[in-house]
Parts: sequence; C-alpha cells; structure tokens
Amino acid sequence: MINPDDVPDVEDDEMLARFIVAGQSIRSLRKYVRENNTVKPQLFLPYKHVELSVNRHRDCDEGEIWDFGQAIAQYREMALHGRSDIAVMSCTFDSLNVVAKPIRNHPQGVPDNPNHADIVGFPAAKEDQLSLAEKLAAHATDRQTPPDSE
Repeated sequence: MINPDDVPDVEDDEMLARFIVAGQSIRSLRKYVRENNTVKPQLFLPYKHVELSVNRHRDCDEGEIWDFGQAIAQYREMALHGRSDIAVMSCTFDSLNVVAKPIRNHPQGVPDNPNHADIVGFPAAKEDQLSLAEKLAAHATDRQTPPDSE
C-alpha cells in the first residue's frame, strides 16, 4: 500500500480498481455486470457527485486490493461482488482525469485508504456522464470475483 505520509501523484501507467458493491441480491448485481461478466457503464457513473471513487493498485498486492474493497462494502453495509480494473491512461480523455484522493480520518467513518483516488471532470448532466461511462466500461476488465466467493 502507498505510504500514507507520502502519497504520489497518479501516473498514466497505473491500474485502478472500481469495486462492485451492491445489495445482496443477484438483481442488484445485474445493474453493474452482464451475464458474461463484462461490466456495464453504470459501474462508471459517478454517484451523486461529479467524481468517481476508485482504488489505485500502486504498491499493493492482490490481498490488499481486495481488503480495500471489503472495507468499502462493510462501511456501506453492502456485499462486495467483485471489481473491474482499468488503466489510468484509459481514464484521461475528454474532460476526465485521475487524481490521488487519500482518505484519512474521514468525519463519517470511512476507512483510511492512502490508495484512494477519484476520476474527476465528469459533466453535471447525467446523459453526458453516461456517454463517458460507456467509454470507461469499454476499456475496463471483466468482473473479477473476490477470492472467497463464487
């Protein structure tokens, strides 16, 4: 994991994880993932804001990446259904960019995470966000399941 006291800027050659957290039902999972495990654009729509939360792989092993996902799911009281990875260079087009956004001592109790980042630059209009989300989903990996599931 990244040293929380020395968080570097995000570099183009890094990989990012977008965690798939949803309610317990398969129906809620289908909102983000197709039957063939490709991800839908909805996974890359910013939630209530104009930035999208992601996790950097930088200085992490697979176990640490999944630990971050599990912490997010527990905080949100949802199930971790997997993740989809995407290269930073695939997230820097049109108005989009990726910035380091470490979480530390969050007032609402979000777990500390020096590897947290945001994809920023989404327009305010949902239809414009969806257009960008479609491009992101096209460059993302298929759903990977957590090591202790399915």
